[in-house]
Amino acid sequence: MYQKSVLPNGVRLLSEELPYSQAVAVGVWLEAGSRDELPGEGGLTHFLEHMAFKGTSRRTAYDIAREIDLLGGAGNAFTTRENTCFHLKVLAEHLPQALDLLVDLVLSPAYEAHDLERERTVILEEIAALEDTPEDLVQVQFAREFWRNCPLGRSILGEAADIARFSREDLLNYRRATYRPERLVVAAAGRVNHEQLLDLLSPALGSFQNGLPPRKREAARVHPGTYTFPRDLEQVHLCLGTRGLPAGDPRRFTISLLHVILGGNMSSRLFQVVREQLGLAYTIYSYLSFFKDTGLLEICAGVNPKNLPALVKAVAGELSRLKKEPISETELAAAKEYLRSSLLLHAEDCEQRMLRLAKNEINFGRYLTLEEVIAGVEKVSREEVLELANELFQAENWGLALLGPGVENQPPLEF
Repeated sequence: MYQKSVLPNGVRLLSEELPYSQAVAVGVWLEAGSRDELPGEGGLTHFLEHMAFKGTSRRTAYDIAREIDLLGGAGNAFTTRENTCFHLKVLAEHLPQALDLLVDLVLSPAYEAHDLERERTVILEEIAALEDTPEDLVQVQFAREFWRNCPLGRSILGEAADIARFSREDLLNYRRATYRPERLVVAAAGRVNHEQLLDLLSPALGSFQNGLPPRKREAARVHPGTYTFPRDLEQVHLCLGTRGLPAGDPRRFTISLLHVILGGNMSSRLFQVVREQLGLAYTIYSYLSFFKDTGLLEICAGVNPKNLPALVKAVAGELSRLKKEPISETELAAAKEYLRSSLLLHAEDCEQRMLRLAKNEINFGRYLTLEEVIAGVEKVSREEVLELANELFQAENWGLALLGPGVENQPPLEF
């Protein structure tokens, strides 16, 4: 059963009770991500996430780690382009302690100077690790160029030079500008009682205030084209992408099916043609991202440099075919069943239910039932898939990032 309460300051508390579960997953979500950073602030959202675990007014970093272990659950945090989430999954009997810990992390971080210096080093190592992971780095490079001079294009980790100079005051100023009660969502799913959740959280979260005016997010701007990054590697790593749809677009079910058919699973066209039929790549897949006002559809692969032209030609051929030929009823039905099954399987996990609760609230302001989502998927027609493919699959709207040897003279995309 789903329930929602809104505190007087705008904090939203959501719960979905699952009587069969012995556990509860809870997440404290802030609608603050890397796209909320101004020039010179790149990486501060992620830095704040890290620093929350370094100590609060009541707990040391060791206390936090030890408490999570004693609860016997799993706890972590993540930063995206639009959100920050602190989350725990514990036995239902440990929910009061878990909530106290999460609220302490979010509302009372200490940001001690010595902890800041240690964590600065950790984040710089994280950035260095990214530089050594070309399959991830090419996606970062793609975003930088495709969304050039736009907050969406910035690396979530930030740039090493900026991380090296940030002070405690920089973190505090950014926190004051972006952590706001009306943009805070607590979502809990599992064996949870909503009234208990309300009683446990209202005193602390109800007093959370921010009197500064909210920041407005900058509109997304795209810069299609080919972006090459020569590097001495064994493979060329490729990221090809175009603007997708916003999270609230009614055609989100159509693009989800289009993504599945294109490269979303092992029976997808890209996997079957590029890997199984042509043997050009070990890994190739498509990836779909939804944001408040835009979206992104990406294709990623790694390939031997001598096979790059053949791979690009094969991918372009599949994009062209999806524009010209309606998919079969059999292929559409298989994609629908894949989405339906994935949705229902994820629903068995209270952590996945918590993620759905929060994302639905942030993107739609309401709860979407599983039945409603499945019905939306089932309504999609072959004609709608073809129409959307023709809208999105125009070569002049795509970006192509290439990281590896011999990538400088890549011809323009055509499909």
